[in-house]
Amino acid sequence: MSHEHLIPIDIKDVKLLEWLVDRNIVNRLWNEQCKELRDLLKEVLELECPLEDVKNKICSPIHYYLAKDILSALDQSPFGSKNLIGSYNHDYTAKWSRIVKLFEKENTFLADSSKIIIQNVKYDIPLLKKQIARATLSKQDSIKKQTECNKNISTYQLKYKEKCSDMGISGHHIRSELEALVHDLPNIMIGISNKIPNLTSALNYYQEFARFLIDVPDLEVCPMLHYVIKNGNVSVKQWQVGSVLNESDTDSSVEVIEPIRTTESDSNGCVVIERLSEPLASSQHNNNDNKEVDKNNSNDSDVIDFGDEIDFGDEIDFSIEAVDYEGEIDFGDGNLEIDIVEDGEEKGKESLLENTHTRNKIIDELYELSAFLSARQDELSRHSQSIISELTNCPTSVQTTQVESVEVMLGSVSEVLSSLTTDKMRHLLLLKSSEKYLERLADSMQSQLRLCDKMEDSIEEHKIRIAESEATYNEVEPKMRSLIEVTRHLKKEVEEELSRRYKGRPVRIMGDINTL
Repeated sequence: MSHEHLIPIDIKDVKLLEWLVDRNIVNRLWNEQCKELRDLLKEVLELECPLEDVKNKICSPIHYYLAKDILSALDQSPFGSKNLIGSYNHDYTAKWSRIVKLFEKENTFLADSSKIIIQNVKYDIPLLKKQIARATLSKQDSIKKQTECNKNISTYQLKYKEKCSDMGISGHHIRSELEALVHDLPNIMIGISNKIPNLTSALNYYQEFARFLIDVPDLEVCPMLHYVIKNGNVSVKQWQVGSVLNESDTDSSVEVIEPIRTTESDSNGCVVIERLSEPLASSQHNNNDNKEVDKNNSNDSDVIDFGDEIDFGDEIDFSIEAVDYEGEIDFGDGNLEIDIVEDGEEKGKESLLENTHTRNKIIDELYELSAFLSARQDELSRHSQSIISELTNCPTSVQTTQVESVEVMLGSVSEVLSSLTTDKMRHLLLLKSSEKYLERLADSMQSQLRLCDKMEDSIEEHKIRIAESEATYNEVEPKMRSLIEVTRHLKKEVEEELSRRYKGRPVRIMGDINTL
């Protein structure tokens, strides 16, 4: 029993007020009896504090120990003077004195301090902690996304520069630069066609090898490449006709003779449209001038017997009744002009490398030649002696060709083939054939810049969020720190007060209050 005063009293923080009421330390109806105290606190807080030091101490919530500190500070100032009967002369100090006495009445200060502890531990401090955690997380997330946006901007800018570099433009004025590339396409094709004569040795090697294997002396491989080497990048029309065309040769190959129209007038003066004679046509093509069909040389057996003559009945009357129309027919604007552009003529003016059909033929032949040279390179590099010994009857040029020469030929073929199959060339050919593709390509390239603008807008939004998160943190963190200090101070004061009431036994308030 001598050590009973050393046994601690442990009280759960959220059960502190209930513990005080159960032991009759505070009145169960203490909250209803505090109306005068709350009204007086509201009144004194609306008054102007005469001392700056006291004014700095006033903060929410106002508890008993804070009121005692304020009253002590006022007592030590000129406002703490008293009259003969012990009352304060200054009304402001008298009100704080009254507040302290109301706190001490029926241990109201213990109930009020317990209520503040429970409110802070259970609600206010956790809420402020969550706000700080959300602000911190939002700031970290915004910083992370801001970094990602900067990386995306660098990526999009790099892609844009790569696309511009692939197309050979600077990218300052995309549309005009692409149009300039299209105008320069014929010169590009001429440059490629000038490289094709470098394939002569490769074509001769392939042709001699093929003639030997197939045993066809007059076999011609890759005819399109041979034609370009001989004649250059001529027009499709010239390639079809086989000679250089004059301006007169580009006219229509069929001459149409207008039908003979006969008109008469009847007795009333109206026009009668008679039947039209059939139009005649004569061929003007140069290649068909010397071709005639000898009908007299045909045998009688080739003639088809249609039997008896077909009777069509009465003669068909093609005449049209006269139409009496008074007034003039309005044919619209007399200045109307109609331009007729034949697609065949436009296609005929294209060069062999510009025309889709002929260009595809040339590319196919280049792939064919490249495949042959690749196979020969592999054979000669692996089985050079055995291959030569098996081809004893082949031409000397085939036997003496070494793997190094084949590699040089293959390099020349690959250079021409790559020039015709690059993405830039594909885009240029599509730009030439379609104006809408120019819009699509320019829009596709500018989409990278639009994405950069979008990322920059996102960066600005994240900057705003970061600023808001920092403002929230700077506003909430001091409040939370102040509440934690007040809670710890009240805990200490309540523990000491209860310890005095229980003859010095240690009192410990347990729970989340110790982990603040």
